[in-house]
Amino acid sequence: MADIYRRCGCRDDAGRQYGTTCPKLATDPKHGTWAFYLAAGIDPKTGRRRQVRRAGFATKQAAQKARNAAASKVDSGTYVAPTKQTYAEYLDKWFQRRQTTGRGLKPTTADNYARYIRDDIQPSSLGRMKLTDIRRFHINDFVSDLTEAGRGATTVRRIAAVVQGSLKAAWHDDLIDHNPGVGIKLPVVPKKKFQPWQPEQVGTFLDAASQHRLGALFELAILTGLRRGEAIGLRWDDVDLTRRTITVRNNRTQAGRTIVEGTAKTDAGDNRVLSMSDAVVGALVAWKLRQQEEAEAFKEVWTDTGYVFTYEDGQPLKPQYATRLFDKIRASAGLPRMTFHGQRHENASLLLSGGADIAVVSKMLGHSSVSVTADIYSHLIGSAALDASERAAAMIPRKSGDAHTLHTQPELKA
Repeated sequence: MADIYRRCGCRDDAGRQYGTTCPKLATDPKHGTWAFYLAAGIDPKTGRRRQVRRAGFATKQAAQKARNAAASKVDSGTYVAPTKQTYAEYLDKWFQRRQTTGRGLKPTTADNYARYIRDDIQPSSLGRMKLTDIRRFHINDFVSDLTEAGRGATTVRRIAAVVQGSLKAAWHDDLIDHNPGVGIKLPVVPKKKFQPWQPEQVGTFLDAASQHRLGALFELAILTGLRRGEAIGLRWDDVDLTRRTITVRNNRTQAGRTIVEGTAKTDAGDNRVLSMSDAVVGALVAWKLRQQEEAEAFKEVWTDTGYVFTYEDGQPLKPQYATRLFDKIRASAGLPRMTFHGQRHENASLLLSGGADIAVVSKMLGHSSVSVTADIYSHLIGSAALDASERAAAMIPRKSGDAHTLHTQPELKA
């Protein structure tokens, strides 16, 4: 068979297609369409000969061009045969493997991935496409549809990250001949600069929080920068009141309707050791005494779970409860809006304002790198750097009490 040929879909009286033998092909040059055939060697998995066949080209030149492109991929070893598998079908297999191979996914991340795949990607036109047919413009259209539907920029980028990760895996597995997820257009997430409370406002909040039985929780959060999950997941075994240290080993988070115990959010944050100030030590000692009193009062109803912060019966706190309690106390104190996580930012603000080195702040917060810290708090570093410069200048002894400034210069004479 010639590698470039013409065929049609006409059928004989028995209902069989003529293919390349239709009589009209010899008399009507516009009848049928052009196709190509290409031998692609032996399939190493099956041992069978591989053949590349594509039809439906309007002209012979178009078929030749497609044949040459396919031949180039065959020669370079990048040719991938078209598949009937849809992207939605592939996503189920990819997600299952993503959860069980390598380091896997943290429960909260897995819950988000599953929701994005189920609710956003699979039902879309992109999900219904054949895996090998997806091109970059299809993904860009999908991203645009999400944005036009009113999804936030951050959410759109997270959904797109699932698309990119899955297609990258498909490319590495030779299921597609290129990665169409590279270079897609993503919405820009406007950076919101965190506006910290003033020290006086922090004091007002902590004074208000001290009236609640769990006031020590917020004292700890603001003065150590622990994440919500790290604070409510803290166990007494990880608190050394004698050495005044806390070791961050546990992270208590919400994955859907399930509360999950795991490690810290980042490798840098896991097992990090924090020093406690006098205020934090005092708050924890007072809270421990309060917890012991509650255990004696509740007797057999109280359960020793080992957690630092608990309900009256000894059970660990739920993440949403801690968030609602924080907002309730904040509102009652008449303070500007801030999330529970904002206490972590507040801690960074206090440290930087106090002249702490950004590398030290980054390590205390458990960031993956100093650059992450610098990116988040770049607007706070400027004032801290100015204060540090002023302190450095003040350390230098001078013979003259007056600074050498413009208005102290002698008058210039002509």
